[in-house]
Amino acid sequence: MPRRSRRVDVAEGPDTRERTRYQGLSVSFDRSEAEWVGDLVAALKHQGYTKARRSEVVRVALLVLQDALAGRTREEIVRFFIQRDLDRLAKLVSTPPRAPCD
Repeated sequence: MPRRSRRVDVAEGPDTRERTRYQGLSVSFDRSEAEWVGDLVAALKHQGYTKARRSEVVRVALLVLQDALAGRTREEIVRFFIQRDLDRLAKLVSTPPRAPCD
């Protein structure tokens, strides 16, 4: 059973039905990804971007992904993700191993 967002509308009435409803989702990042997102938010805030939040970064990333996948077939979408994983693994293999004391 899907979990529901804990967001509750305070006012009820005809105009609230027309408002966009958001669904809260939880996203887990590994430490380096979470640190990168945090650094990005800090940089955006430092430059005066008032909407700088982790959720905004994820929303923008989803919009970029939607654009990248627009018009692709399901098979092409699967290939997109497989290729992404292969590229990431190739980078790991091409990086010289670190010494155990590093």
